[in-house]
Amino acid sequence: MTTFDPTTNRVAYGLLTDDEKLAILSWPHGLEHYDTREGLWRNGFCCLPDLTVYRGKPAPVVTSTWRNVYGDNSIGSVRTNSSRLEADRVSNSNRIAVLRIDTCNGVSTAHLEEV
Repeated sequence: MTTFDPTTNRVAYGLLTDDEKLAILSWPHGLEHYDTREGLWRNGFCCLPDLTVYRGKPAPVVTSTWRNVYGDNSIGSVRTNSSRLEADRVSNSNRIAVLRIDTCNGVSTAHLEEV
């Protein structure tokens, strides 16, 4: 028995089993179809669903960095840390918080964490 991975599917939708179709349609990150005219993966459904190859879109990659925040309203010089543990290790005694910056698909969000 093989496990179906929607992100690597290369079989036309009409040839998939009902379970494989359900796995693609319920994939949490959406789906994309292969455009044979342009040789590219595109978002969403196509006009000939049974003849089209669909796959689950890969999960978005989230990268995080941490910066120390100090009592004098400065943000940890210019040092960006690759982990919270590293930020803790290099912090000064007057640190009041840690700023975690998450970036996904070119969009960043900042989260202020307590020390």
